[in-house]
Amino acid sequence: MRFPEFSGEWDEYAIGEILSIGNGRDYKHLHNGDIPVFGTGGYMTSVDDFLYDGESVFVGRKGTINKPLYYNGKFWTVDTLFYTYNFTDVLPKFVYCLFQTINWLKYNEASGVPSLSKATIEKIKVRIPSMDEQDKLSNLLFLLDKRIEVQNKIIEDWKKLKSAIVEELYSATKGETYSFRQLLEVVNEKNRKLEYTNVLSASQELGMIKRSDINIDIKFEQDSICGYKIVRNGDYVVHLRSFQGGFAFSDKTGICSPAYTILRPNDLVVYGYLSHFFTSRLFIKSLKLVTYGIRDGRSINVDEWLNMTVILPTIQEQLHIIEIINSISSKLYNETRICDSLLRQKSYLLKAMFI
Repeated sequence: MRFPEFSGEWDEYAIGEILSIGNGRDYKHLHNGDIPVFGTGGYMTSVDDFLYDGESVFVGRKGTINKPLYYNGKFWTVDTLFYTYNFTDVLPKFVYCLFQTINWLKYNEASGVPSLSKATIEKIKVRIPSMDEQDKLSNLLFLLDKRIEVQNKIIEDWKKLKSAIVEELYSATKGETYSFRQLLEVVNEKNRKLEYTNVLSASQELGMIKRSDINIDIKFEQDSICGYKIVRNGDYVVHLRSFQGGFAFSDKTGICSPAYTILRPNDLVVYGYLSHFFTSRLFIKSLKLVTYGIRDGRSINVDEWLNMTVILPTIQEQLHIIEIINSISSKLYNETRICDSLLRQKSYLLKAMFI
């Protein structure tokens, strides 16, 4: 895919012929030591590992080990990083886009953690168009990046709005006071007949989701899942991340780790009503009384928690609250789909517009 005013083959170069490559510890000298960055090698995991500050392009991984790199208005910590400088017949912004098209793992030199040496990067072959085509192509992709950035901001704003409305709705509820034990039953339904094979994992934001959807591929013998617990549509699952709430709603039936606790609501609770309450700051704060351990994933004492109380409105009011929150969730879902479409568009252009 080319712009109509351009034609002809792109010229092939080794990266070392058009760029000088340095490592993170050298980069501080470019800015008189104002930006303390240290690194020992290239380390790629995703497109997010590429940074661009207007004059240099960075290949590395955002980590937590060393001092920060100031980029795009915020500080990033980088544990392994290369940067480019002394560009020859190539625009830095084009290099930033070009680097996102390279299959870096193809050049991996390690048996474990993917890594590259400076010498290997310099030998990688790439194709480069004229300066005018570089400029137009990279400008298009930068505009798309800006649109994605705006879309992410829209999503974050909707998330904040949803969170604020959830807090307001649940903190202002009126009704009868119940203990959680009066509303939820602890069930221990094992998959002894191997009725289900779809393993679910707990996600605070998305509830119970297929393990395959979070790129977790844990091998297990088929017979071993007979000890897994059955989660049914409408159940709540207590997991370890109490600092996030620790309760995940399931809108599907499957099986999960026997370490989870399954809670099944009775007819007093509308389907999914507690799912939003369990993510509210009000609820998460209340868990401090029944959580134990020093890690973020500290355990919730379910038996003690079941004796705690909650105000439960009428069925009609629960339905009204769910309707309001679901309408916001629907809008948030649509905005997320737009962002996903933009990311797919960028991925397609990176593949189709680079020779």
